[in-house]
Amino acid sequence: MRTRDLMEVPPSVVPEETTIDDAASAMWEGNIGSVIVVDKAGVMVGILTERDVLFSVTKALTGKGVPVSSIMSKTSLKASPNENIITAVDRMTKANVRHLPVVDKEGKPLGMISMRDAMSISEPLLKFVLHSTRKAKHIEETEEPTETPD
Repeated sequence: MRTRDLMEVPPSVVPEETTIDDAASAMWEGNIGSVIVVDKAGVMVGILTERDVLFSVTKALTGKGVPVSSIMSKTSLKASPNENIITAVDRMTKANVRHLPVVDKEGKPLGMISMRDAMSISEPLLKFVLHSTRKAKHIEETEEPTETPD
C-alpha cells in the first residue's frame, strides 16, 4: 500500500501570511489537526498543528493578526505519493508526529496522512488477531482434559 492510497485529499492548505486565528478557525471547521502552510508558489514551507495553535494561545498571539509563518513547524518531514505506507508511518512514529504531508517532486502538497488514517488500516488486522485469540482461549477452556495412563 502506498501513501497515495491512504492520504486525505485535497489537503488543507493555507498561505504563510494567513493569521493564526483564521487558520485555527479553518482547522476547527474542518475538524482537522493540522494544515499545510505554503508560499506564494504553492510550495510547502511548513505545517501548522494543534500544538502550534496551543503555543500561540499561551503566548497571547491570537487576535493580533499574527501570521502562521511565525509559529508554524518548519519541518522537512514529508512523504511522496508512491512511498510505502509502512515507511511513512514509521517516520511519523520515530519523529513523534501525528500528521505527515504528502508532496510532489516540487514540494507542492498533494495530501495528508494522519495517525488516525494509519490506524484505520490496522483496525481489521487487530480485530482478526483479537478474535483468533478469543477463539483459541475458548477452545482451550472447553476441551476435556486427557488422562494419561500410569
